[in-house]
Amino acid sequence: MTIRASLEGRHLLVTGFTGFLGKVWVAFLLDRVPEIGKITLLVRSRREESAVERVRAIFERSPALRPLREKHGAGLIDLVRDKIEVLAGDAREPLMGIDPAVLSQLAPRLDAVVHCAGLTDFSPDPIQAIDINVCGALHAADVASRTPDKRFIHVSTCFVAGETDGEVPERVDAGVSPNGTRFDVDAEMLAVRSACATINEREGGPKRFAARRGRVDLGTKRAQALGWPNLYTYSKGLAEQALVVRDDIQLTLIRPSIVECARSFPFPGWNEGLNTSGPIVWMCRGYAWKVPMRADNTFDVIPVDTVARGMTVAVADALADRAEPVYQLASGEVPERFTFDRALDLTALKVRRGYVPTAVSPLERALLTHLDSTALDQGADRSVLLPAAAKATRWLRDTFRRFDGEKHLPASVAKEDRDRWHSKIQDASMKMNKTSRLLESIEALWKSYQPFIHDHDYRFSTRVIRERSAELPEQERVELGWDLDDLCWRTYWMDIEVPGLDKWSLPLLAGKEAPEDDPVDLGGDPPSVAAALLPASSAPSHVHDIGGAE
Repeated sequence: MTIRASLEGRHLLVTGFTGFLGKVWVAFLLDRVPEIGKITLLVRSRREESAVERVRAIFERSPALRPLREKHGAGLIDLVRDKIEVLAGDAREPLMGIDPAVLSQLAPRLDAVVHCAGLTDFSPDPIQAIDINVCGALHAADVASRTPDKRFIHVSTCFVAGETDGEVPERVDAGVSPNGTRFDVDAEMLAVRSACATINEREGGPKRFAARRGRVDLGTKRAQALGWPNLYTYSKGLAEQALVVRDDIQLTLIRPSIVECARSFPFPGWNEGLNTSGPIVWMCRGYAWKVPMRADNTFDVIPVDTVARGMTVAVADALADRAEPVYQLASGEVPERFTFDRALDLTALKVRRGYVPTAVSPLERALLTHLDSTALDQGADRSVLLPAAAKATRWLRDTFRRFDGEKHLPASVAKEDRDRWHSKIQDASMKMNKTSRLLESIEALWKSYQPFIHDHDYRFSTRVIRERSAELPEQERVELGWDLDDLCWRTYWMDIEVPGLDKWSLPLLAGKEAPEDDPVDLGGDPPSVAAALLPASSAPSHVHDIGGAE
């Protein structure tokens, strides 16, 4: 097997390009496998930005595409026009919203559909989760069924395993939930929609806060009744169950674990968005003395570029018609298993050596270098530390808010000093309010993470990707194959993960924007599929926004 031979001249339809993993994988393919024929990117348009404009902006300023800008310079537009096509679409619509006339001409040219798009919130509205993660996957599969070889590669998650412990094999048990309950996917989705409609009617409409909260509570209870801990894993699990029984596609499932900072591509430390490890690292850095996690449980993080490698191997297998049904991409089977206790130790060591983000105050810097977090062997639902801290900050907020310089300072204090103190204390009150809300958010995150960091110890099998990589020629194994066997967690965590999260992810916790590269003018737009295949008068003028499905 050679990856480059399998991918040479092939045409892929890829969804989810605007997401963290999607950008890295497409950039990885263009950089490492120039033999690829064509990649059609299905991207949703926005009211203020077309699909083509979104793709152009990513190529011009996303750090994920930095290696391509540095390698090709002004010639990047030639690469884009040669290898990339843009197609506006909507995953919630039948056939992903692709115009039938466009699809009739595009489908015969496609060798595979790779579906990366999805909703990653742990507690989304269940209707939105079903529409995007389940129906979106089915609509993408419908497109794949119209291609000559019907190859469909779906990116899922290892955590469809649900509430379980120990080894998780690379398989799907059709019609069986994680806790062994037999169920029908269509009946399950119909029941959820019906129950949510009842809640909407009772609460005065779907947009009411009480209605949304009722829908989330209902969906979470249904998920847990089947053995999934939350609505994210539930919806991804339902998608797998709905796909695996279809006989009109050649299905390959890719299951990453916790996708984290890049090890080397596009560069060490690259990350995007506030993902799973960000709040955990923030707390482990000393902000909480006791962290509600089980010390010896596997912390199954995996660099995003390692996932890109695994996806490349799996897609090459599919194109060669030798793919296994499931490829789990996880780190629990590496020679040195990474645990939550190890993450705490390495984070503390990094801070003790003087690494504290420059954004913190001098007082925080002094405190954090002398505080170590330790694992608290109990779930977040039993922890009292964060609720107590949030209560204390609320008390300080209210105390400061009641301060009045005219009433609480001696009469001998000059008016300008009274005003200055009043301003400082009111500013402190606002900061306490912000801190209290942050602590409440972190507490909610801990509770949503509890199944993964405390209740269950997952050991995901990665036999398929390891065996496939071992079969590659040496050069391809080095450049494209599985690369975790030589991973040093100490180096990765201290020198890559923690600084990477601090730069790219943790600013989002404070309501700040993560940095972007200085924009570089691409010199033209990527080609539009609709414009190329349809007369201008018949090209679709818009698609609907699906609200964060990529």
